[in-house]
Amino acid sequence: MASTPTTPPHFSSVPPRPSNNNQRHHHNQNRSQHRRNNNNRNRWSSSSSTRYYSPASSAGAGVPSAASTASAAFSSSLSPWLGDRKTRLAPEFSGRRSNRNPGKMNSGGPRAVPNNQQHSKAAEEVLHSLTNAGNDVAVIDSVLLNYRLYVAEDYVYLLKEFANTGDLLLANRTYDFAMSRATDITFMGKLTSNMIRTLGRLKKIELALNLFEDSRSRGYGNTVYSFSAMISALGRNDRFQEAVSLFRSMGYFGLEPNLVTYNAIIDAGAKGEIAFEIVVKFLEEMIDAGCLPDRLTYNSLLKTCVPKGRWQLCKDLLAEMERKGIGRDVYTYNTYVDALCKGGRMDLARHAIDVEMPANNIWPNVVTYSTLMAGYSKAERFEDALNVYDEMKHLLIRLDRVSYNALVGLYANLGWFEEAVGKFKEMESCGIKNDVVTYNALIEGYGRYNRYFEVRKLFDEMKARRIYPNDLTYSTLIKIYTKGRMYAEAMDVYREFKQEGLETDVVFYSALIDALCKNGLIKSSLRLLDVMIEKGSRPNVVTYNSVIDAFKVGQTPALECGVDTPSQANEHQIKPSSSTEGTFQDQKTDNGNNDEIMKMLEQLAAEKAGLTKKDKRSSQDNFYIVQIFRQMHEMEIKPNVVTFSAILNACSCCETFQDASNLLDELRVFDSQVYGVAHGLLMGHGQGIWDRAQRLFDELEHMDSSTASAFYNALTDMLWHFGQKLGAQMVVIEGRNRNVWKGGWSTECLDLHLTSCGAACAMVHSWLLELRTTVFGGQKPPPILSILTGWGKHSKVVGNGALRKAVEALLNGIGAPFQIAECNLGRFISEGPEVAAWLRQPSTLNVLLLHDYIVYSQPVERNQTFNIPSLGAL
Repeated sequence: MASTPTTPPHFSSVPPRPSNNNQRHHHNQNRSQHRRNNNNRNRWSSSSSTRYYSPASSAGAGVPSAASTASAAFSSSLSPWLGDRKTRLAPEFSGRRSNRNPGKMNSGGPRAVPNNQQHSKAAEEVLHSLTNAGNDVAVIDSVLLNYRLYVAEDYVYLLKEFANTGDLLLANRTYDFAMSRATDITFMGKLTSNMIRTLGRLKKIELALNLFEDSRSRGYGNTVYSFSAMISALGRNDRFQEAVSLFRSMGYFGLEPNLVTYNAIIDAGAKGEIAFEIVVKFLEEMIDAGCLPDRLTYNSLLKTCVPKGRWQLCKDLLAEMERKGIGRDVYTYNTYVDALCKGGRMDLARHAIDVEMPANNIWPNVVTYSTLMAGYSKAERFEDALNVYDEMKHLLIRLDRVSYNALVGLYANLGWFEEAVGKFKEMESCGIKNDVVTYNALIEGYGRYNRYFEVRKLFDEMKARRIYPNDLTYSTLIKIYTKGRMYAEAMDVYREFKQEGLETDVVFYSALIDALCKNGLIKSSLRLLDVMIEKGSRPNVVTYNSVIDAFKVGQTPALECGVDTPSQANEHQIKPSSSTEGTFQDQKTDNGNNDEIMKMLEQLAAEKAGLTKKDKRSSQDNFYIVQIFRQMHEMEIKPNVVTFSAILNACSCCETFQDASNLLDELRVFDSQVYGVAHGLLMGHGQGIWDRAQRLFDELEHMDSSTASAFYNALTDMLWHFGQKLGAQMVVIEGRNRNVWKGGWSTECLDLHLTSCGAACAMVHSWLLELRTTVFGGQKPPPILSILTGWGKHSKVVGNGALRKAVEALLNGIGAPFQIAECNLGRFISEGPEVAAWLRQPSTLNVLLLHDYIVYSQPVERNQTFNIPSLGAL
């Protein structure tokens, strides 16, 4: 076996100029399932060899530079995206609250779609027999021997199906059998390329690398197709730099990149979630080399826009395809819809499916509707998600594995476990096996509602059925148990996780950090954040959002009890850092064999740290928040709207007005737009700051409703808390005009379900002022007036929710004649004539008009509202 090069430290910036070869690369978008298999490795599974891609590949950079003669037509339409973005907040200013959605993710792979590979009827019979053989190697070999398929397409079909179902054993045996009887070098090369792809999709990247090197040394793997398959596999497994290195090395092996290879490297960037600005350079380079992009090229570029929901960029790419005469297909639109859903633009996603696709004679398929259903679920528009499912039934669209998993996750998140289990069973009755994604969705749903018995039962059941838990399963379990302060159980799960040989990643660390923060154990979470960084796992914005959000509960890390002894109290406090490598610890965590996570869980289990005393906030907490934000800035981790909302919530918990003002003033160094607006409104500035605020609100309209409402809620809470009540009212009315809150606003009823306490109080004042205008206009009020707050079903004491109590205190404070309805603890009611009489009293206007506690720029006159939108417009 030929030796393979180790990955060089640098990669060449300009590859050899490729010939104009317009061979098409079959674009396999099938989704994969991962299943662990402990069978012995075959003849190509050795991992002892070192790899060398090419001596020439050691001279350049990890990403290509744009060719100087790139297509002017291409640059003209997409150049705004290659430089400064049109709006600074987009696309990073997004509402991503978690790292993964257990109901939708498919072990890190793409969605499963039908295998359209040309094959014989006999191949389908073989697939059925092999699937029924299970893990019995003798039966598998007997089936393969008895049928004796002779056409390469038949074996390629089988390999792709095994990639879809995650059957590594069947893929191995089928490939070995076919290769043992193959004599034609083209036949062998085709099988090997597809096996490399299959291994990549099954996350067996080392096996794929060894197979690639073995096939190259044997003479049938030194082809554009084998290199393209290996490049794609590397990209799918988050090894994009190695994919670039392999791409650059092709000239050393006598091969020149062509359309197939360029499509592979662009697709590798998309699968590895590499930024569009990096991947698009390969397109420019491709055009300069004389290779014209095709539909597959643009489909891959579109996929780079999905993770951050860059839907506007997707629209530009679609326009570019139309201008160049490149046809679109269902995969193009599925990717576009996915980007719209990720960006929270659900109405545009619906329009793309109902209008744009039919206009181009392209019809939605099961993937299209599954994506839309998952998007509605993420946006917490559960009724719309269920309507999509009803639409699929009406159109007789048969659910696939991904749509079933999305539906199970939807029902589980709603707490409709009877329906969730029903779909769980229906999957298998339709011939679709439950997989790790299905179980993850159910486990996450039961955990959300603290049903720990069912969680444990599902975990044991999946293992008994040989459905092997993955890292997401374990991280979800640990998060569930830790949030429930069941530290001993969390420790057992983590021990099993390590025994299985799985590695902690950013999702695992983030889940545990989030659980610690939600229990108020901020110091423990900061220590784990240090461990995470030292172990080489880079935090993301979700990780930091959890830590920042924890400060709103009012606990100071330095005062947390029950985890460390007093002598250790200062070891894990945040310290200022001027380097990008800085961490929060004064001392580095032990890098030996000690497992810090296990030690932490053991301490929590032994000392019942969940019962620690919560201390009052102090001004020192502001220092921690600033340092956390500074570390994000140094690590080039861009905050999103959830970050800003968390910081504004933390400001509301500051002890004094001055503390909150100082905190926002410090943060203006990092972000003058968002924190400049927040600071200005807090300080009571006038028209100038309000104009800036409206520009910020314009950008918020690109967010989904739940994300935008969270920001408005956090901002109004802070303003209301510190007496800037006129500013809070301005923000609330602006939010109502922009339809941020979906609750009802009418003469008869004010629905406050989706508002925070501060927003609700400001909205009550605005609503009552509107009623007063109606009364003095001579109109008769409705017989019954209602204010809906919700009855706090998730509170520790039913009917004792924070929102309900805040509204009740406000109504009592201003003397409004509302009482709690007898049949609904979250509804305040009053007779219309009684409220009208109260509104006519001269003293009522004084208690309804709001003012800022501090106004620096100009005095607030009674009738001056700094261009507050008309209440009548609501």
